Amino acid sequence: MEPDPETGDEEEDVVDVMAKAIARERLLHTKRPSDPPWVFKNKSHQDIRIWLMAVQDYFEWNSHQWTMEVDPIKYTMGRMEGDDVAPFTDTYRKKMSGALGYTKEIGYERWFMFEQK
Repeated sequence: MEPDPETGDEEEDVVDVMAKAIARERLLHTKRPSDPPWVFKNKSHQDIRIWLMAVQDYFEWNSHQWTMEVDPIKYTMGRMEGDDVAPFTDTYRKKMSGALGYTKEIGYERWFMFEQK
């Protein structure tokens, strides 16, 4: 490789070429983040099964964000709003954590249990 005419430094050229190659490879092999699922409000036009599939797709596309098993459940409950779902999310969170005098329920921190409820 010939030295850079401006700096005369061959090493800078090599670093530049390597950086571009690494960036190109990362783009080719990195999953593109998906958009978050819509907010679920238990309206008549919303089907919870379809919504849960969209949530699971979001988790799979962004799997690097969920470090603890309970993280997807907390996120999902945060995407549920309204008077129809508030009793469920409040009670589930308390049973999952054992907060506010609730008995901690075994398995409530696992996605399959959340999905069944």
